[in-house]
Amino acid sequence: MLEKIKLGLLGLNYDTEAGRGWPGARYAPDSIRRALAGIMNRMEDGQLFDVCGNQLLEIEQLELKDFGNTSEICHYVHEQALADMSDAVKKVLGEGYTPILLGGDHSVTNAGIDALYDMTEGKIGIIDFDAHLDLKYDSPTQGRFSGSSEIRRAVERERIDPHNVVEIGPRGFNYPEHYHFIRESGITIFTPRDIFAQGAETVARKALEIAAKGTNAIYVTVDIDALDMAYALGSGGQEPGGLNYFQLADMLRIFAPHASVIDYVEVNPMTDHRELTSHVCANLILEYVAGLCCRE
Repeated sequence: MLEKIKLGLLGLNYDTEAGRGWPGARYAPDSIRRALAGIMNRMEDGQLFDVCGNQLLEIEQLELKDFGNTSEICHYVHEQALADMSDAVKKVLGEGYTPILLGGDHSVTNAGIDALYDMTEGKIGIIDFDAHLDLKYDSPTQGRFSGSSEIRRAVERERIDPHNVVEIGPRGFNYPEHYHFIRESGITIFTPRDIFAQGAETVARKALEIAAKGTNAIYVTVDIDALDMAYALGSGGQEPGGLNYFQLADMLRIFAPHASVIDYVEVNPMTDHRELTSHVCANLILEYVAGLCCRE
């Protein structure tokens, strides 16, 4: 009998660092759970019909434990809040579960990366789905550990080489500082234009090769605004011209067996319509699960 795949759901219900976007992502974990529960009600005999994949997912081969939300978060000192959330993620990892983290604004990724960094040895690769580059060196408004700088903070760590970091989905117009940093650091960028031109599978294979080269673990972060605004109305900050649902879903399926931690961030029920974006996120979680149930 195959050993069950252990997944740990943890809500990082924190959006205090939403200094430049819309606040409200703290309400996302419970909203996503409601959407996920509605889909899982369709399960019969431990199986779920993956309609687009024309296959049955053997959900019984998974052990999914809900660790709840992080109830003890300091909301008046941001660095302490990140430490609190990091400790919560370490608990999930320590019990042998692969964390599925539900944010929260994108600053919570600082905590997720911190936990994985402390709980593993060797180098770590990062795959970041995002409309934005999140490479800000510092900000008088947001500080150094915001949702606009978590990738910059990550590559400053000794065991995270920028050459193992891939950002998928950035677009629009941004700081010249980022242009220079990308060229000098060796971070890889795939814009939506690249995905539309090359195809999602091709880009995913390239991204995985880059993130996995010489690394012992891979952190995957999914900012919902990587999707085009038409697919994710409820998010903290949006840019036109993003990925479509199937592009993101297909890439998540490829990355799933290789992710040591995955987070879903910036879903914002306060800017959403009838929790539709939470439903999109719940489906993307199941796309990730499908990638685990149907490993290559």
